[in-house]
Amino acid sequence: MILARLALRNVLRNRRRTALTLLVVIAGFMALSLAGGFMAQTFDGLSQAAIRGGIGHIQLLHPQALEGDEGQSLEFAIPDGEALAMRLRSDPAVVEVLPRIQFMGLLSNGPKSVAFLGTGVDPVREPKFMAVMDSLKDGSKANGGAGSRWISNQEGSRDVILGVGLAKSLGASVGSSLTLMSTNKDGGLNALDVDVVGLQDMGLRELNERVLTVSLDTASALVDAGTARSRLSIALKHPEDTAKELPRIRALAGQAVQALPWYELASFYKQVKLLYLAIFGFMGLVLFLVVLLATANTLLMSVMERVREFGTLRAMGLQAPQLTALLQWEGAMLGLGGSISGLVLTLIFRAGVNALHWQMPAPPGTSHGYELNIHFVPVVYLGVFIGLQLTLQFSALFPGLKAAKLRIVEALRHV
Repeated sequence: MILARLALRNVLRNRRRTALTLLVVIAGFMALSLAGGFMAQTFDGLSQAAIRGGIGHIQLLHPQALEGDEGQSLEFAIPDGEALAMRLRSDPAVVEVLPRIQFMGLLSNGPKSVAFLGTGVDPVREPKFMAVMDSLKDGSKANGGAGSRWISNQEGSRDVILGVGLAKSLGASVGSSLTLMSTNKDGGLNALDVDVVGLQDMGLRELNERVLTVSLDTASALVDAGTARSRLSIALKHPEDTAKELPRIRALAGQAVQALPWYELASFYKQVKLLYLAIFGFMGLVLFLVVLLATANTLLMSVMERVREFGTLRAMGLQAPQLTALLQWEGAMLGLGGSISGLVLTLIFRAGVNALHWQMPAPPGTSHGYELNIHFVPVVYLGVFIGLQLTLQFSALFPGLKAAKLRIVEALRHV
């Protein structure tokens, strides 16, 4: 502990240089910790958007469903999807199974027709587990009409919800009557008259210009689906166990059906995650170099100014390895002091920013922004602390070795 006390005195002796070094460490800690919290918010938001946007925690589909565009509706479908959904609902790890019918075709208001991507969903189960109600917009309420509502579950109803871009291209609003046209599973053309009951904003302009949602009954009648379903989205009781439950779900579904977790289907999530991790790694490397050079310069200058002191310590019996350890202690104290101060300032800054409820601008390709909420991620804070501590220990190594090589006689005569 003698070396620790000596190191503390040396750190406190030159306060200006110590303060500058601490500022570098604090800035590095705050930058990496806040970036990690922002990344955590982004990853969490993207994962929830993918899961509650229709994928679910695990999705079942035909093995060839992802190999290319379907030539016609239900070309690659699960033949008896409803029976499989009933069987999976009895599994103790499953909260709900949401059948879906995906189809393509034309939506017409008479004079004009626009291509669409349609999804048939269960009107009762879907709102309980997916964020469909959050995407509904006001419809024609501003013009004195009725506001948007969800699809009715009444038998015989032909409700449709349009993406805001699709509705705009047809001049449609809540209350409009349109015609859906699509091919059935045998390749024949079919058409249904539908009533617009809502508009939805999916967050992506491309989707808003093409997407529409109807009930399973409406989709089934249009494409003559019967019990076939394009996909089954599974909601689990414990989302964190998705990877663990996946093999068992695959065994229950059988070899004729492919089961994929949400993180393999959400391509946008994977791309953004890889991009952010690359940026975070580059930031970490730059800050590592900055902290390394700053602290190495501080400790090296300390060695050059304390040559006679080191000579006196060596003359009193301090061994060369102990002198190196002394500078390691100084580096450790700078790292500890800077990291603790950085942690406190990071928590204060994070709380202040989150309390302001700043709205971030819409990312490229999306239609609306989001609220900035920097997450508290203890693992990131711990990783930053360890990284900075190792950096400071490494930066103290060269000055320590230089001090250990000093000859006692020459050190005592140094001016």
